[in-house]
Amino acid sequence: MADTTTAAPLLTESQIAPRLEATAYAEALDELAAFAARQPGVKDGERFLRQVSSLGAEDTIAVGGGAFLPHLRSDAVDRVVVVLGMTERPLRVPNETGEDSRGRIFALVAAPPEAVGAYLEAVASLTAMLRQEGVVDAILGAAEPAAVARLPEVREAPRVQKLSVIDVMEPASQRVYPDMELREVARIMTRGGYTALPVVNKNDEIVGMISEKDLIRDFLPGYIRLFEGAEGARVEAESRRVRDVMSRAVLCLPTEAGISEAASIIVNKNVDPLPLTSEGKWVGLISRRSLIRKLLQF
Repeated sequence: MADTTTAAPLLTESQIAPRLEATAYAEALDELAAFAARQPGVKDGERFLRQVSSLGAEDTIAVGGGAFLPHLRSDAVDRVVVVLGMTERPLRVPNETGEDSRGRIFALVAAPPEAVGAYLEAVASLTAMLRQEGVVDAILGAAEPAAVARLPEVREAPRVQKLSVIDVMEPASQRVYPDMELREVARIMTRGGYTALPVVNKNDEIVGMISEKDLIRDFLPGYIRLFEGAEGARVEAESRRVRDVMSRAVLCLPTEAGISEAASIIVNKNVDPLPLTSEGKWVGLISRRSLIRKLLQF
């Protein structure tokens, strides 16, 4: 986990917007951007408003519990700018999977392109705070900016200073088992946008890895035979299981590792995604895309 400190509050009353009147996510972004443009550190308000209004699903972290964190690197600010706002009713927030996500709390983070460290610290700190049990409900219950700022969960929220892989990983959500049909796994990977997934046993211990390449190598010959009219080709294709094609040599990384170590493995050893484990069990993934998009924002 990341190192933390409680030196200065993450959010003060001046950084918490009055109740947002928005009835759509785009409107909430515009209102929050207009509020943020009046914060110290914004040097070009009009440019900043345009940049925030162009944010999409890939620029928004779903924190959970109905809280979302839109974020950007902006040349319209000269320091990290953080604001938080709430809507009266849950708004639908677009995401890359196409699933329906709704929420009422939105925390906007902006930082100049060169302030990588401060930017990562702010994003990770806010995410950690909002993911604490009961925090989202406490903020919604407080409602007014002054009351929100006085909440112990907000006033005393620690700042993340040194990120580990667990702070930015994609949590393990889909399970692939050795006895699953390849067609089922192909649907899971396609719908979730995965290029590869660990194969686990009933104890969540990693026993292999299956990738898009594995599926293509297995499916293609069978479909060629099927179209050529070979007898039994369809039955053979449908009977194939994950254990028949998965790679059994899997490089993993413990969650205590640093981001630089994960990035080195991903880039230098071409392991993408990289499974993360805790006490021998699979807990998440780090990919080249997640490192770039969620952290560096190139």
